[in-house]
Amino acid sequence: MESYVDSHPLRGAFIANQLVRLADLISDQGELLLQDAGIEFPARAVSYILLIGERREISTADIAKLLRQPHQVATQRVELLITSAIVERFADPQDGRRKILRLTPSGIEQFGRLQACLEKAARAFAGLFEEIECDMPAITRRATEALEQKSVLERVRAL
Repeated sequence: MESYVDSHPLRGAFIANQLVRLADLISDQGELLLQDAGIEFPARAVSYILLIGERREISTADIAKLLRQPHQVATQRVELLITSAIVERFADPQDGRRKILRLTPSGIEQFGRLQACLEKAARAFAGLFEEIECDMPAITRRATEALEQKSVLERVRAL
């Protein structure tokens, strides 16, 4: 069902609204996918589990940097995973001020389920991108890079 902005003559100016709705839809459906796979953490933490599982040991600051997210957001997600007993935190042996994260035994099991689930999801999204004739990851990456090079304000002022 189209919204007001979807059919508005100036709908191009509402791209952020449209992308947020798409991201929310994917996230909501991703929650159902994770539940179906027996995964016990929220969809918004998937990239965190993937990073921690692949790197084995990593700090919250490194996660924030790699995901290009504010440190505060990363800290909140990590705390959720620690509270859920999926991740544990310990002092870095080389630098006691630095805290390292790693998966708990339960987290390792969940990481295995996540990998299998993400492989299937990647194939499903490849089918979606073929269906809509658009490589969404490439397009979003290109749009981000273009806007980092020249902002919307700069583009409007150039008109």
